[in-house]
Amino acid sequence: MTIIIIGGVTAVGKTTTAKKLKDLYNWDYVEGDQYHPKSNIAKMQAGIPLTDEDRLPWLILLHETLTNYLTTNKSCIITCSALKSHYRQILLTGSSDPNVKVKISTENVYIIILTLSKDTLHDRLLQRQKSHFMNPSLLDSQLQTLQLPATQTDEPYTYIINCDNHSQNEIINEIQQIIKQ
Repeated sequence: MTIIIIGGVTAVGKTTTAKKLKDLYNWDYVEGDQYHPKSNIAKMQAGIPLTDEDRLPWLILLHETLTNYLTTNKSCIITCSALKSHYRQILLTGSSDPNVKVKISTENVYIIILTLSKDTLHDRLLQRQKSHFMNPSLLDSQLQTLQLPATQTDEPYTYIINCDNHSQNEIINEIQQIIKQ
């Protein structure tokens, strides 16, 4: 059983990567955007950045989904921006209290944060403007919010993949090396 959370800012390729992994392994795929309340989607469409308070119920729902997969011993891929260390903590604990320790086994849980240059992200956002609710004006806000772990010791289950100049197959290969499958 393996749980992979694909994170990163808008337009980094979370959904594309998750769908490739789903096809490769025949695992369930959970699109995190579908768990946002309508109020969050309306804010993002209007170009209003989400606050920590806006994100909390969404992150807790995704934690509950992750926990269900763990308790049923089923593998899945979940997309979720997981921009801050604090958000990744909520995904794993279901709590916004930083003192709450992770109770689930993270042995088979991998958070993969994808990164790309700002120019590439901006170009992708403009290309998909009609097919996705995210307002391109939010890119700067997301990049400012993005908090990568300083070291692997800080978040031993979190891995960063810089996708610049990498094909989708190369990104999938990097993920396969991380999860050893």
